Amino acid sequence: MKYLDAVKVLTDKYQSEGVEKGAIGTIILSEIRSNTFEVVFSHKDGRDYAMIEIFVGDLEVVRSSDVTDAEILEDLPGNDPNWWCKVEDGYIINLNGERKNKIPYDYNS
Repeated sequence: MKYLDAVKVLTDKYQSEGVEKGAIGTIILSEIRSNTFEVVFSHKDGRDYAMIEIFVGDLEVVRSSDVTDAEILEDLPGNDPNWWCKVEDGYIINLNGERKNKIPYDYNS
């Protein structure tokens, strides 16, 4: 899961912000903040209806983007590879390959 991937929301806890379980959005920020990605949700006509931070454990990839690590690095603040920017095999990792969480899929570990 990374920048510009299409993702599906797996829970209904974002309903108060207009995002239903099963809604599909796009990750629009290449960094992970507080174990969340910023995701935008759009109507079929292209108008956005929500832009919120969603916990990585509440998302599932629907379609991977073809964005490379180099392109992600270019988009990170200060081009710092230590900023957490993708989720692979249940781990939040930075571009140096360092893991933030110790237990896969337990994003708070």
